[in-house]
Amino acid sequence: MQVTISMESLYEFLKSLSLGSENERWLAERLLDDVEAHKKPSALKPYTMEEIDGWIDEALADARAGRYLTEEEADKDMERFLATL
Repeated sequence: MQVTISMESLYEFLKSLSLGSENERWLAERLLDDVEAHKKPSALKPYTMEEIDGWIDEALADARAGRYLTEEEADKDMERFLATL
């Protein structure tokens, strides 16, 4: 089910909840954080199918040439990486 609500109606609904000043401030800060996040350029860029196909071809060529990690090696690499976070 899809529901449509106007921004004014949403605002009136939120006001009717009697959230209290601390919760209203919390909500306002979260909304402002979201606004700021939308202003930042995305770190992700879209890839073309040609790029993706190229990466797949490279991976297959590496696998055929024996250039790959075993499951155990990949697990150890991931553990080392996660330890750096």
